[in-house]
Amino acid sequence: MSDNDKKKKLPTPKEIQQEFESFLKQKYGDSVKFSVSSPSVESETSSITPPKNKKRTAADLKFDYKPREVKQYLDRFVIKQDEGKKALSIGVCDHYNHVKACIDDPKMSEFDYSKQNMIVLGPTGVGKTYMIKHIAKLIGVPFVKADATRFSETGYVGANVDDLIRDLVSQAEGDIELAQYGIVYLDEADKLATPPNIVGRDVSGRGVQFGLLKLMEETEVDLRASGSVSAQLETMMEFQSKGKVDQQMVNTRHILFIISGAFNGLQDIVKKRMNQKNIGFGAEIQIDDADAQYMHYVTSQDFIDFGFEPEFIGRLPIQVVCEELEARDLYKILCNSEGSIIRQYERAFQAYGINVMFANEALHAISAQAYKQKTGARALMTICEKILRDYKFELPSTNIDEFVVTVDVVHQPQTELAKILSDPGYNSRLVAVEKVRRYEIAFKQKHNMQISFDDEATSIICQMTGKQTVEEICAQVLESYEHGLSLIKQNTGTSRFVLTKQVVEDPDTVLEKWIRESYLAKSKDADPV
Repeated sequence: MSDNDKKKKLPTPKEIQQEFESFLKQKYGDSVKFSVSSPSVESETSSITPPKNKKRTAADLKFDYKPREVKQYLDRFVIKQDEGKKALSIGVCDHYNHVKACIDDPKMSEFDYSKQNMIVLGPTGVGKTYMIKHIAKLIGVPFVKADATRFSETGYVGANVDDLIRDLVSQAEGDIELAQYGIVYLDEADKLATPPNIVGRDVSGRGVQFGLLKLMEETEVDLRASGSVSAQLETMMEFQSKGKVDQQMVNTRHILFIISGAFNGLQDIVKKRMNQKNIGFGAEIQIDDADAQYMHYVTSQDFIDFGFEPEFIGRLPIQVVCEELEARDLYKILCNSEGSIIRQYERAFQAYGINVMFANEALHAISAQAYKQKTGARALMTICEKILRDYKFELPSTNIDEFVVTVDVVHQPQTELAKILSDPGYNSRLVAVEKVRRYEIAFKQKHNMQISFDDEATSIICQMTGKQTVEEICAQVLESYEHGLSLIKQNTGTSRFVLTKQVVEDPDTVLEKWIRESYLAKSKDADPV
């Protein structure tokens, strides 16, 4: 190096910016702008800067859950999938118990440990992503979900698998230590399988598998992507300000990796293998010829035959199988799941001051339509949006503050919307009828006895609404019925009661008659033959 070169000064950040702006202007004109912030010499420049007010840190990570507790938490959000939730709960607890032991005693990291990475199998829309996301939320660790199809082998067009780790640090709000205990979830992983007839280098299948291998085991990932222009600029400017470049590395030893997919065709491989074993003397008992059932018997060799590398599948020791959702399962999701799409629509209409109610028959109809689409719980949103889109558009501009999604609304949304808009009385009657049905349900839950107003009785109650609400009218009519119906139940064993027009018009007289008849029936049964 000459003396003149030694005397040359490094460019300032402003000069670097000007050079890049000049280059971009020559190539793209004024349509592209480039700017870079100048760091102070005193600051520790990094690709990710932790925020000042972090909500979570690694120090806050205190795992003390038991598998049953994790499953019970998942039960609040995910319907069905009992075996899948159980397997996930055990695997997660095993993993984070080991992490906790390593945090408490760093020497534990020296012992051999097979990380509980998982592979989750199941059709679309059964709750695979939903379960993993809620597990991460429960534990308090960062969570990253990505589609496997976006990645390619390093050096080729497509994202680098190392970006998963950088995204994890970003989700941890720059806390590298916390990111090192996070969860990486890779969906559509079945697309990484290499077809047996492929010619040439498979950079998006086999190449990605090998790229994930080191991540799933243990490696160090540099937060600065080598191919990133911004990272190179940042490195240059850090060198200028500090005279050196500090690498920020993330260790993947304690990061939990979970991959999932539908794995269409894998069941055929399992079926073929099992049927071959079922031929000849000493054959195994053949299971029911249902594709979903065969997934419970999948082996590592089946995954290899499907197109996965042995080394890759060997890093995924935990297999979790999720069941296809049926119409009754979708109904339970609408009714019972804390993440039900119904809650979302209730909040959407409430924003306009409108109370929306979903009739039970309507929920069954929505579930039946969603099931036909064969996309699991995702279809519920599609069906509801198709039904209620025009309602969300029209009703906020009216004086309507309540309406009911009836079975007719599900089957004929446009026709019912026209009736509601043109006849306020029609809508009021629908609302009143639904409130009567909800009162019946509440009565059963409270008293363990089922009541149902017949059509005439319901019509009269609807006509009586005005100064009094439906709930107030029903409570007034049945003021003495809690005790009276309990007596009848004791005398006759009856717990189902149909409430007629006469009950609404003269409740005390009808109740007294019923009680007398119950005592007569009881005494008759007690007489010897």
